[in-house]
Amino acid sequence: MVSLKIDQRLGLKTLVMVIITAGVLDAAPLQDANKVSDESTKKITSLFKAHCNRCHGEKKPGGMVRLDNLPFDLASHSDIWFSVREQIDQELMPPDNGKKFPKEDAKVIVQWIDKQFETFTPRLPNQGNLIPHELLFAKELPKGNGVGDRVWRLNPEAYKGLLRDISKARLDGVVQPFSLIPERGIKDFASLYTIDEPSTEILMRNAEIIVQAQTAHEFKDGMLKGKNDSIREFVILMDPGLQPSEKQIVDALQMQFRLAISRTATDQEVKEFVGLYNKCAKSGDRPSAIKLMLQAVLLKADAMFRSEKGSVNKDAGPRLLEPLDLARAISLALGDRKDALVFQAAQKGELTTKNQVQIHVQRILDDPKLENARILKFFREYFEYANATEVFKDKPNGFMHEPRILVEDTDRLVLHVLKADKDVLRELLTTKISFVNTAKKMNKQTRMEELVRAVIPNPPDKNNKVRLGLESVYGVPEWPATQPTVLPEGTRIGVLMQPSWLVAFSTNFDNDPVRRGRWVRERLLGGTVPDLPIGVVAQVSDEKHLPFRDRLKVTREGRCVNCHRFMDDLGLPFENFDHFGRFRTTETVLDLEATAKNIDKNGKSLGPINHEVELNSKGLISYSGDAILNGPVNNPREMIQRLAKSDRVRQVFIRHTFRYFLGRNETLADAKTLQQADKAYVDSQGSFKALVVSLLSSDSFLTRSNIDKQINFKGDGK
Repeated sequence: MVSLKIDQRLGLKTLVMVIITAGVLDAAPLQDANKVSDESTKKITSLFKAHCNRCHGEKKPGGMVRLDNLPFDLASHSDIWFSVREQIDQELMPPDNGKKFPKEDAKVIVQWIDKQFETFTPRLPNQGNLIPHELLFAKELPKGNGVGDRVWRLNPEAYKGLLRDISKARLDGVVQPFSLIPERGIKDFASLYTIDEPSTEILMRNAEIIVQAQTAHEFKDGMLKGKNDSIREFVILMDPGLQPSEKQIVDALQMQFRLAISRTATDQEVKEFVGLYNKCAKSGDRPSAIKLMLQAVLLKADAMFRSEKGSVNKDAGPRLLEPLDLARAISLALGDRKDALVFQAAQKGELTTKNQVQIHVQRILDDPKLENARILKFFREYFEYANATEVFKDKPNGFMHEPRILVEDTDRLVLHVLKADKDVLRELLTTKISFVNTAKKMNKQTRMEELVRAVIPNPPDKNNKVRLGLESVYGVPEWPATQPTVLPEGTRIGVLMQPSWLVAFSTNFDNDPVRRGRWVRERLLGGTVPDLPIGVVAQVSDEKHLPFRDRLKVTREGRCVNCHRFMDDLGLPFENFDHFGRFRTTETVLDLEATAKNIDKNGKSLGPINHEVELNSKGLISYSGDAILNGPVNNPREMIQRLAKSDRVRQVFIRHTFRYFLGRNETLADAKTLQQADKAYVDSQGSFKALVVSLLSSDSFLTRSNIDKQINFKGDGK
């Protein structure tokens, strides 16, 4: 530990910054720019010049994309290079009216780009699909580098779990120091987060509160006694008249290490922290010195980060994670607190084989007493239906809208399917059952929780006007006593037609077929859609006399169609539902003629008049990467049922599951892991547990490569 000048407050802020970074690797970034400079680039440049630059050059950059000066730097320009690959490989470019791209030339470009992906790791969660799907699931495993040592900052829930492990007392005043990116989809990626100065300030205050609770005491009849859930080994050192022995100090230090870091301090750490105590104790306030030493342990990087380092290995092959690192990785992959049994196994040397890991992962997944909130959270982030609570809606006229209850209904549906654990993805996409307006309540007689009606509408008002209950949103006439219930035939199936999902992908007043289609493109088909270009105003026509489908005409014009052809046709079938998630066969539009006639005797308008028009719920699956999937669909049920049977859709789901549990995007080196996980899922008739066990016992999870890439701890955290 660095020698510090310590005053009464011990220069705590400076001290913390030293402690919190101690032991964390600090070297080159995980993803170094893959700058290419060889003869092959000349070949690619010449092919672009021959076939592309006429439409994508300086004078005429079609779609705002120039290929005449595109840098050969895959890491920094991955989205453009991936788009080039996709357009050429799927024969989307040149367009139908252009000269066809010679197949041999196309092959050269595609193979060159594929080779660059061998050393490419997309950093952001929503860049994962940039790795070509057909390479990851090819019969011949592609080449690629594995991932080196890394650290992974605790997410907010894991920090709460750490607090519960450290102290059983109420920690009034403790503030959450961490947050996650507000992006769509999976949020907790290891490479995204650091601890900045505001977080450090919060952590320091929290550490002080925690240690105050751990050492809480009182003097009663001249005797020192602990209070509430304080820790005996700490309390005995709070006697100001005590000159503690070195053994007592070390015992307290080791206790804090076990609570916060799940291991004992090394000899060097003991020397450093006891040395810190001795410096502080010179002021004469030994209890305060003990407290500061205990606070310093809580601020150590090992407590705030998941350290994932491979064991020392002289060979060039992959290195198994250090036992305690692996135990913590397993615990936090499946929950928010350390699992005692897996840590015991690590300490006994019984966590060194895939089979041993599989046994513990399966045990955790099967134990009904253990909290598996992480599993449900995956499906919340994958489907994003929980965002329904964030979409503002005006108070609906004549029926109830309770987004929180809609989300909880979908939570229960997901958990119901997971409990059966058979053909999980297909069931989630196509099931005909649903929970409807449910909440849990304790039955005082049986002392068991049971499902009850969550919200009951108010009785008829003074005008005898009845407000329909939340059941009406599902198309159910009354609350079903048996839950889950079968929904009306020919209306809705699966999570993507749950009111929660439909509301989550809507605006304040309308549906959002563009975002719905983008979800299908990215989450089911594994495609990519560029973000909205700067300077483009995304505004739907305000012609209320037209169906919403026709008001989207702006997306089929000009340069907008280049991206919207990948989204709109997949989102428009969901027009079978309104923006509250109610099934419909007609759409309400403005009647211009009737509105024009709706005037009083003075010619003043009496308001708009609406009428119903027949609804068009047709769509199109295209550019899917699987010719069997492509083709028109008549409604959302037909589209989702077709997609749910697809091998590609299942494999894309495997990829998203990988990202969530491993905290990073897949690379070509993970192809074997993904294919094994897919096989485990198929062989088990679609067991999600089998899929998770396969991923958490894979080389991608258990080992680290010997590549000369380490951790950029001082990143900007964006």
